[in-house]
Amino acid sequence: MQFEKAFGPAYSVAICRLETGEQVMAESGAMVTQDAHVEMQTSASGGRGAGGLLKGIGRKMLLGESFFRNVFTARTAPGEVTFAPGLPGDIAIYELTGHDLIIQQTSYLASATTVEIETKWGGFRSLFGEGRLFWIRAYGHGLVAINAFGGIEEIDLDGSFIIDTGHIVAFESTLNYRIQRVGSWFSTFFSSEGLVCRFEGQGKLFIQTRNPSEFGGLIGPKLPPRNG
Repeated sequence: MQFEKAFGPAYSVAICRLETGEQVMAESGAMVTQDAHVEMQTSASGGRGAGGLLKGIGRKMLLGESFFRNVFTARTAPGEVTFAPGLPGDIAIYELTGHDLIIQQTSYLASATTVEIETKWGGFRSLFGEGRLFWIRAYGHGLVAINAFGGIEEIDLDGSFIIDTGHIVAFESTLNYRIQRVGSWFSTFFSSEGLVCRFEGQGKLFIQTRNPSEFGGLIGPKLPPRNG
């Protein structure tokens, strides 16, 4: 299986090329095109067929988080599937070779079925990080496609790094992180710069140049009200 990026960086898509018998798993709704002979199945499981996403499925159903993934199989001949994220921006391809990759829940796009996908409880630290209670944990071996809102930057961290929580795309599990306040309590409550995430250690960190929550806050008041 191979991934290739196209039409980047503003409106990237991920083109997945499958050999006969290979499979790729993707976020529900991410498929743009597929060869006619490629089969698609929708499942609540992921990673090696039936294992990954069923871990914690009851918790996700209770909290309303989507756990459905589409699995594409090139059963009779090599095939191609194209995926795109919901927001405009760039895509990065990451190869899992032993380290876990922790992905912000809207930045997961697609992965090989040899990769296990499950939610990771972020603890109370994430209650202060844009309200994200869950991160997606990818582990095993294989390729993972992640997407950003805006540009995506890969940082090889060795030490400490501070970032606004809304700009985090993904990070390796070798990194420690904690949410902390910057400035005074006044800035925490009356400024959008009050809370940040501090990463420490050695590992890769992926960040995005735009914050989806801030963007939504800007355009939301300008949209016409919904009927009904």
